[in-house]
Amino acid sequence: MTSQELDQFFESHQHIEWADDSDAVLFRNTALSWYQEDQNRATRIEKWKLDTLSSADLLAHINRGLDIEHITRVTGYFAKTHSFNPGKRAELKERHRVSITATSCND
Repeated sequence: MTSQELDQFFESHQHIEWADDSDAVLFRNTALSWYQEDQNRATRIEKWKLDTLSSADLLAHINRGLDIEHITRVTGYFAKTHSFNPGKRAELKERHRVSITATSCND
């Protein structure tokens, strides 16, 4: 990735923060809760590797699979949890979860 491509990447992904380290670059996606929970969390990518990545590859490394859509099923319908207000998100965290295991029945 050239410096011009990196500039374009930051223009199109304004929620990505970065800091230059001696031999690497530290990235944070401030839109993801994993990075929001701890201000010291960052994805470190060595500069030599950064040169080999495309914009899509860089985004995948930064997001680390954390940008998935969470869906919940409540009273028979499905809802995307990213649109929940703070009260509904708190309610979702407090729900009692039950683990169901399959058993075989011998008659």
